[in-house]
Amino acid sequence: MSADSGEDPPSEVEQLPEAYGWKIFMFPGIKDHVAHVEATRKLSIRDDDVLVAAYPKCGTHWLWEVTQMLLRQTTDYEKRTKEQVMLESPGGLERAEQEPSPRILNSHNPFVHLPQEIISKKTKIIHVIRNPKDAAVSNYWHLKNIHNVQDLQFQQHLNVMMGKSQLPTQFDYLQQMSEFERTHPGHPIKHVYYEDMKKEPIKIIKELAQFLNVPASDEFCQDVANACSFEKLKKLEEAGAKNFPTEFAHVLNELGGKMHFYRKGIIGDWKNMFTVAQNEIFDAYIDSCIKNKGLNYTFIYE
Repeated sequence: MSADSGEDPPSEVEQLPEAYGWKIFMFPGIKDHVAHVEATRKLSIRDDDVLVAAYPKCGTHWLWEVTQMLLRQTTDYEKRTKEQVMLESPGGLERAEQEPSPRILNSHNPFVHLPQEIISKKTKIIHVIRNPKDAAVSNYWHLKNIHNVQDLQFQQHLNVMMGKSQLPTQFDYLQQMSEFERTHPGHPIKHVYYEDMKKEPIKIIKELAQFLNVPASDEFCQDVANACSFEKLKKLEEAGAKNFPTEFAHVLNELGGKMHFYRKGIIGDWKNMFTVAQNEIFDAYIDSCIKNKGLNYTFIYE
């Protein structure tokens, strides 16, 4: 395990706008985040919409691609990235309104910031869960590469991931997901663990097909699993085969980062980043969150 040092998390994450009792997910390029939340809540939802929901860096790109193939009954790759219909991205709401059905929307937002018609329409939700250690590591490299935060130290990042700033943590996200599920019993939610998808992709894809009520032979599920392997999706990205929204590309250019979302995609990469001491502290934090927030998730670390 490697060593990292650092003091408190960057001060700029301390001042975040809030709406409906929840800090707003600050997507780059949005000028008025509160107004964007209000517009998102009012977005009209169609009867056959599907939402892929997850905390950042838990596998949203991956599951969005799989869901596209299942709903469209093809192994052809979607030519666009998921940011085209990501609700909090610049222009995402406008593009979502023009999207043909069935739409596969996606978001990192808590439920109070999502379209409220999701509740009455009983929109199917695919919730992607990743073990918090690998999610923290993936988030760290995302900030360094996409957002070009090169001076960020891993310990600083862990402080943020453990709630030592006002930024919502992965456990805050899981808590609001659990609360939504408790207060809306019977709402169709399929929880998918990132690690299960890595270990048994065909099994999980078959379960997703059943959840989405679409045909899925063993052969088709195998083909989807092969097409959506991490290695192939990473090669697609590296080849520039995916079309990003123009607004998003402009924002990224301003940040000075690189348009690379796929890095390793393995289970257990946290062992290459956490020191023994950091791991012990993070384990204690995870245990306290599970106990104090009443969570019922069993994380897979290797």
